[in-house]
Formats: sequence, structure tokens, C-alpha cells
Amino acid sequence: MILLYVILVVTIILLAWRINHPGDLRLNRRYLARYLKDALGRGPVRLQTTKLPVDRPTGAPEERAYYDIEAEFADESKRSVSVQIVYPLEELHQEREQRNLPSNGEASMMPGLTEMQSSFDVGARLKEDPFKDLATEEKVTAAKAAMVNREVDQLRTASVNGVVFPRLIAHDEQRLITITESVGKQRFDDVWQELDDAARRSMLLQLLQDIAVFHGRSADLAAILPPGPSHNERAMRESLYASLDNGLQLATASIQQALSAAGPLYATAQLEKGVRLANASPRGYFVRDGRARSFNWADLRRDVSALDVIELVCDPALGLSVEQEVESFTAYLDKLRENTDVDAETPTLVDLRRLAIYFQLVLVGHLALFQRGPNAVNSKSPLDIKHWPATSLSRVANKLLAHLQADDELRALLDLLAPVLRSLV
Repeated sequence: MILLYVILVVTIILLAWRINHPGDLRLNRRYLARYLKDALGRGPVRLQTTKLPVDRPTGAPEERAYYDIEAEFADESKRSVSVQIVYPLEELHQEREQRNLPSNGEASMMPGLTEMQSSFDVGARLKEDPFKDLATEEKVTAAKAAMVNREVDQLRTASVNGVVFPRLIAHDEQRLITITESVGKQRFDDVWQELDDAARRSMLLQLLQDIAVFHGRSADLAAILPPGPSHNERAMRESLYASLDNGLQLATASIQQALSAAGPLYATAQLEKGVRLANASPRGYFVRDGRARSFNWADLRRDVSALDVIELVCDPALGLSVEQEVESFTAYLDKLRENTDVDAETPTLVDLRRLAIYFQLVLVGHLALFQRGPNAVNSKSPLDIKHWPATSLSRVANKLLAHLQADDELRALLDLLAPVLRSLV
């Protein structure tokens, strides 16, 4: 009996330790000693592992995990690194679990019928090739490994051309573990809430300049990237229609007039395509020593690069004014021109403001629809996005009006939208 109590206590202690020190068991001192050494070539004597709070869609499989590791060495030196681990079968396992769950209809059937169906399913599975699942897993693992290797090659190029991404330290192709310079432990949107106005401006300006350098020097990388969900006129029209119809609840005739008046916005789809980040919002960066970096170098794609700036600057978590948005756009463009060939086409301030109008018009629709929904009362923030203030709809609508008023070519669109936008302000 005493032995059982001892085992129980040890188990509780281990669980508590694991909760407070999350991490993959492979990230131990022996493994990391291959890549992290002090001046005398010795591995770390102590590790502190922190799982990064990355932004992930609800219900999505945790196929990638990110950690910050602080290593201490015998000579009292320290080193911090970031680690990405890819679990290639996570998505496949989730699909299998969902496939095996009973549907709502099955759950309401009589127990006898359910048992008969289960017996039939078991019998059918026994007749299947027992090696089929293993073959599928091998195929999926090989495909994921090839994908991760391509991403690491892209990281090598991306980190040389700028500092948006951390530099590569090592990549373990067998375990799909990638070690880079540390991006920090705190997410950009969390850090932003703790800073004063001067510190915020400095950090944002530095990030915008880093993004501009990355965009300006990544033409070769963009050429080999796959196209993503493209910024094109058809997609813009569909997004605007949904926003004006479901969100702002305009009449059909007014929607058609607004779509016709939005011609200058569609012209932004003709901007030169370049490299674009997977997540350029404030939730897509971590901060270390006052400098923000993207933790996710996967899923880089070819699209209008300037959308990275819009996604960051116009996010409600930052709470920027119209004047601050324009200042940010200008800072980005100035740095972009410094790092782009003289003959290369670059977007203008008018282009960025029109991209912002498009982004904010779609966002207003989503915010208005959410505010009318049943979840708005109990939600901590609009659209359940961290650090978005309760006044997001009013603020975005107000900025949208200001951007529209500054663009003479969008006067007709302003006249159509002004009444409903002012009602939201």
C-alpha cells in the first residue's frame, strides 16, 4: 500500500512538472548537446523549456509545436534558441478520430442497432489489408518530411536577406526538429499592451523596416514560391459582397452600386506579386530584446507583398489612428525603395491606403455580423481575437471613413457607405 502511495505522489509531481515545463521529451540535454556547446565544446548542464503561445485556428491539429529553450553551460554562459517540431501524422490521426466518431443520428439510435453497426464495422476492418494504414502513414510522413526540408531551404534564403526570420542553427531531417536563433517568448500583441507610446512606435517602426528589407530582397525566393490565395479582383468582389450583404446589410441595389464604385480598389490586384508571410498579424510575431520576428517561416507564398503591412498595421489589437497608419505606410515605403532596384515597381502610398480601405471594409462586415450574433455578449473580445477591444467596430468604421474621404477617386463609394458607417461610429 505504501508503494502505491509513493507511485501516486511521484506521478502527481511528474504531471505538475510537465505542466510547468512543457516540451517534447526529445528536447533534452543529451540531444541538444549536439548543436549547443560552450567555448570548450561542452553541452548544456541545464535547460529551461517554454512552449510558445502561437496563434492556431480552433480545432486545427497541432501539427507544429514551437519552443523557446534557454540553455546554461558549465562555464556560466547562456544561450537561447527557438525550436520547431513537426508531427507529420497529427492531421492524419485527427481525421481518423473524426471519421470513427458516431454521427448525431447514430448516437440517437437504439443501443442494439448501434452495437450491431459497431460489430459490422469491426468485421469490415478485419477484412482490410492490415498494412494499409502503415503504408498510408509512411507515405504521409515522407511527404511531410519533403515539405519541411523545402521550408528549411527557404528559411536559409529568407534569413540571409533580412531579419524578419531567425537564422538557422540546425535541422534534424529524421526527427523534423529545426533549431534557430531565439525569437523570444512573448508574442508581439501581448508585448504591445505593456509598452508606452514611444516604445510602441519604435518597435513597430523597426518591424516595418525589417519587413520592407525582406520584401525588397526576396525576388529570387518569391520566384520559386507557390501562389497562395491570390489577391485578385474576383476574390475582392466576393469578399466585399459578403461584407456589404451579411455584415452591413445593405440592399441589393446599393451593394451593386458599391461594387461598381470600388473600381480603384480592384486595381490593387495588379500590383506586382512578391513574397508574402503566412501570418503577418500582430499574432504572427514574437519579441526578443525589443525586436519582433516571425516564428513561422512555413507557408510562405507568392502574392501582393504589401498585404503583410496592411495585416499588421490595420489590426485592431494595435489600436492605431488613421494618422499613425499613414505614418507606418510611409516608413515601410521609404525603406522598401532603399532595398529595391531603381527600375522595379513599388507600391505607392495611395495603393497602401486603398489596400487598407479594402481590408477595413471587409473587417467592418465581419465585426458587424459578430456583434449581432449570439456569442457577442459572452465573448471577451470581438471575433474572439485576443486584445481586440470591444470598440473595434466603431474604431474601424471611423478609420474607414477617414481613408475614403482622403481619396477623390472613391467619392462615389464614400457617398454610398457614409450613412451606414457613421451609424456604427
